[in-house]
Amino acid sequence: MVCKPSLGLTPGPTDPTNTGIKIVFFDVDGTLMHEKKIPDSAKRAVELLQERGVLPVLATGRPEFEIKSVREQLGIDWAITCNGAHIGCRGETVYHTPFSREIVVDWMTLAAEHNHSFLLYGAETMLISTSAECPLFLQARQEIGFLDPLTYETLDEIPEVYQFIAFLDETEQKRYTDPYEDEVALHRWRPWAIDLNPRGVNKSVGISTLLDHFGFTREQAAAFGDGLNDLEMLQFVGRGIAMGNGHPDLLAVAPLRTKHAGEDGILYGVENLVLASK
Repeated sequence: MVCKPSLGLTPGPTDPTNTGIKIVFFDVDGTLMHEKKIPDSAKRAVELLQERGVLPVLATGRPEFEIKSVREQLGIDWAITCNGAHIGCRGETVYHTPFSREIVVDWMTLAAEHNHSFLLYGAETMLISTSAECPLFLQARQEIGFLDPLTYETLDEIPEVYQFIAFLDETEQKRYTDPYEDEVALHRWRPWAIDLNPRGVNKSVGISTLLDHFGFTREQAAAFGDGLNDLEMLQFVGRGIAMGNGHPDLLAVAPLRTKHAGEDGILYGVENLVLASK
């Protein structure tokens, strides 16, 4: 498939015997990736979908900048990134919902005053508001991995921002979020770290946009995830599948469950909960 978003693409040829799932969305960390690697079984699962004419799509909290290598390793063209705020085809922006410039300037001014660390996710870059030696950033990098962020000298250097990761506890967070409570959505994934997105944006919103783009219904979509930022998408699609290693609160409400990511959970789920049930 040649990705030229202006042409209004279809996802390519589909299997005429496939009357069920047409598209499958995958979270990355803890889902497609286990211990910072893509298991061979997960690669095989994506190949099986492609062989059956089912479109695989990444749906992650990370930016395109960070998941490019994952997308290319798996031969996946489409990615919903920044928790739904950015949709790209082979890295080219197709749909996007950035933060207002007012919020970006206000927050980065406050961050400089209080020496708080934020990661800023753009379409093609990742910036950090302090330095890459921030202890909480280093802790997060050790736990889940991050590429090296860039720094900036002036606010004018900051491009459109689709997501912030803020290394703040709940009390510190309020300094930033309370003035914009009607404009900001958050997912806390550590006591000291949160994802911040424009209000109304989450993975299910990105999925809905892409389904409309291709003319698929939500009943024709499946999704795999393990974190609380996957909750909306698992409840939105026709077949929402939580990983066995998922967050307890996600496992409690997810429609379906597969095995642990380190126990071939993606392949098991694709074979038994997606392809076998057509």
